[in-house]
Amino acid sequence: MAETVDDEYLVKQFNQGDNSAFDRIVGQYSADVAVLVNRLLGWPGDVEDVTQDVFLSAFLGLKKFRCECSLRTWLFTIAINKCRSHRYKRMLRLRVFSRREDELSYARLYDEGKTPMDKEVFERVRHAVRALPLRCREPVVLRYLHELPTDEICRILGLSNNALHVRLHRARQLLKRHLAELME
Repeated sequence: MAETVDDEYLVKQFNQGDNSAFDRIVGQYSADVAVLVNRLLGWPGDVEDVTQDVFLSAFLGLKKFRCECSLRTWLFTIAINKCRSHRYKRMLRLRVFSRREDELSYARLYDEGKTPMDKEVFERVRHAVRALPLRCREPVVLRYLHELPTDEICRILGLSNNALHVRLHRARQLLKRHLAELME
């Protein structure tokens, strides 16, 4: 209950114009929020950005906070919503990225004068890549469709070189299983 009293005091101070009260809120809760964000997202590269978004939203919404729950609970609610938004936006970017690359890849096959892949075979390969788990699909798309070097892919995905190679190996194994009859 002492936490709630301190929360109410900090909120009251902030609402009276004491911006240092918000600094104390950030100091008191930023580590907890960052740990939560890290656990929800599962990729540490975005934790700092999302945590900053949480506290920006808290700063903008603190005047409306009614102290019906603890600040920690309120901040965790904001964090969960920010993580959901972040994952959704990331998923949309990957879908758009994937769709554009599929269209470009298909167009390149026919426009560059190369021997065209049978449309049915191409669709099966594309479907197999889409069926990969996201953690395997991202490296495959970046490496084989965008032909990015592994060090750049590691930076993009926030992976070590070893982790990237493990994911690519697993993805190749899954693709071999899904496309076994095509390879015969």
